[in-house]
Amino acid sequence: MKTRTTFSLVCFLWLAVWVSGSEAATPDDFSRINWSLLPRVSKLHDFQRNALFDVLKDAPNYGTCQNSVVNCLLATKPDETAVRIVNFSAFLVSKGLPPPLLEGFVRERAKFASPQGLHSFSSENTPVLGNEHAPITIVEFAEFKCHYCVSMSMILEKLVQESNGTVRLLFKHFPLKSHPGSLLASKAAQAAHRQGKFWEMYDLLFANMDKQASEDLTKYAQELRLDLGKFNRDLQDKKLLQLIERDKMEGVRAKVTGTPTIFINGKFYNFRHDEDFLKDIINEEAERLKIKPPYREWAYP
Repeated sequence: MKTRTTFSLVCFLWLAVWVSGSEAATPDDFSRINWSLLPRVSKLHDFQRNALFDVLKDAPNYGTCQNSVVNCLLATKPDETAVRIVNFSAFLVSKGLPPPLLEGFVRERAKFASPQGLHSFSSENTPVLGNEHAPITIVEFAEFKCHYCVSMSMILEKLVQESNGTVRLLFKHFPLKSHPGSLLASKAAQAAHRQGKFWEMYDLLFANMDKQASEDLTKYAQELRLDLGKFNRDLQDKKLLQLIERDKMEGVRAKVTGTPTIFINGKFYNFRHDEDFLKDIINEEAERLKIKPPYREWAYP
């Protein structure tokens, strides 16, 4: 009970400081907004909405319109990026994010939209899930002893499946020496790839993270009806090991330090690893490419 009372007091004090120190959005501002574009904002309380707009009236927009987010929203033809920022920001506020933190969030989104440089990764002998010619590519650096990679794998597969051919996933091996058996699991996955069963082995390895000894890998190869002789020979193939090392060096050059790490069209993704964030970022990337966003807008739970 004491914790809840303390939290409520902190929230009250934060709100008092924020309101007293901010110039509230005016009724005229609100009357000029096309609210049909902002379904997420309608779910906010009035004080949340006011605080949201007070932050975004000064935050620079990074879309076609080069003004503040709110001014770009008030344009005769509202800027797509501004509309997206306001809706997703409203979603974050509805989940408890204090509006003052939105300024930093918008800055990070702007950095992702126009990074200092793009990273390129080889696709030769690299497992691909989805449409090979998809305009949006997610590159995932992962390893099969990583618990966080398990939940990430399910999200990424879902994103590909729901994208109607707009998104593809490339897997890059990044085994860690601190996780014994990680390299062997990567070799088993890549050996399965040589027989067209990478993603099936991928699922088995993530479902059985504590059962990846040599005998377990043989069992999985049998379940997938792989040629066991070839599978075992490939596990010993130096070229297969070199390919895994190539992947890891590509990650090191791109400053990957842990797993899972993902890139979207060569851009380092530095936001939450959850479905809502990823769908919104990918939809925004589609807008920049002048193609239809693949996911339903503003359908965040």
